[in-house]
Amino acid sequence: MRNLELNAEGVTVRLTIRHATVSDAMRRGMLAAKAAETDYNSDVEQAVAVMVYPRCIACTQGEIEQNGERKTIEELTPLEFCALPYEIGEAWLAAVLEENPGWSLQPLEERNSEKKD
Repeated sequence: MRNLELNAEGVTVRLTIRHATVSDAMRRGMLAAKAAETDYNSDVEQAVAVMVYPRCIACTQGEIEQNGERKTIEELTPLEFCALPYEIGEAWLAAVLEENPGWSLQPLEERNSEKKD
């Protein structure tokens, strides 16, 4: 389990990232499927909503504070996640992947060939 507090551009997140459970993996899949069926303004938003958002949300508890408002991580929408400052999104995803290396965005075949090089 990993605790993070991140601040950037007036946004603060307090996160507890856990090693994924079976239900977390199912939740990740369900969030990705829902995002794949949703229309977004751009291909980038769609990719983040399908690939990054589910990984970060499924195994994280915590809260986000922005503009004096607080909400739980579970209340964060894919579009709100896309709008987070890059530093927060990057650190959050890195922590999730460190806790859950099997959730890498890189295909397993590529990871294995890089290890051999």
